[in-house]
Amino acid sequence: MNKRPWPKLASFPPLGRVLIFLLIVVTFWLPLALPLYWLSGQGVLPGGDLFPTALLYIIFLVVLPRWERQVRGEPHPWTQIGFAGRRELAQGMATGATIGALSIAVLAIAQLLLGWADLDPARAQGPSLLQVGLVGALAATAVGWSEEVLFRGWLLRELEQGWRPGVALGGTSLIFAIAHFIKPLDAILALLPQFVGLLLLGLVLGWARRIPAGPGKTGLGHPVGLHAGLVWGYYLLEVGNLLQPTGTVPAWVTGLDGNPLAGLLGLTLLAGLGALMFRWSRPLR
Repeated sequence: MNKRPWPKLASFPPLGRVLIFLLIVVTFWLPLALPLYWLSGQGVLPGGDLFPTALLYIIFLVVLPRWERQVRGEPHPWTQIGFAGRRELAQGMATGATIGALSIAVLAIAQLLLGWADLDPARAQGPSLLQVGLVGALAATAVGWSEEVLFRGWLLRELEQGWRPGVALGGTSLIFAIAHFIKPLDAILALLPQFVGLLLLGLVLGWARRIPAGPGKTGLGHPVGLHAGLVWGYYLLEVGNLLQPTGTVPAWVTGLDGNPLAGLLGLTLLAGLGALMFRWSRPLR
């Protein structure tokens, strides 16, 4: 029988548990982060917020399994969080990444066929397209894993312990979208058109989290792969400078500032992905 030093926390309201968990993480992080911020301000430590942010995520990963063991008495916390097994994770990631990358390809082909954009690889500047693709793949994988463990691994599971599945998914998606706006005011205003797209993306990834990864279980493979595939496809087009709008239609159709999340075409794509993920997902009781 597993000891649960904090059993009463399991009966707290979901948002209460979320806030307590975050308070624990910040309590461990802040004394270590303040010197890093000071060193960064003195020019001793390069990267600005990079090291404090990385430290915050590391502490989150250290606290998370202990929280699962001590609050819920989970003997295998990482399995509950979404690490369903190496084979299941690999298969889910491969499937999700393929769907994500093909979705961006469909988006690009649609614009080309409709005459809304031109494709000119010769316009690519700086590193070669292969280098851009490799760097993009690494960045996309890092983003996929870090955000999915946080939002669809921990947060969604936390809200599901007390809220109905649909409400938990909606709440997670809303927090996911809002979290991308923790920036200075001018940056928030610039990103505002992306809010609906981020909210819809959160729902898509939440349904992907509920796709069976094996008999009687789900995992993070599908949402991580899908997230990474979408980010990689966008990175390849944007940084590789491969897709050039022709100006035939307004920017809000193809995406404001080149971001498909802020355009009608991208929202239509996400709606299609959402229908597909919802159909594959396993409803929770």
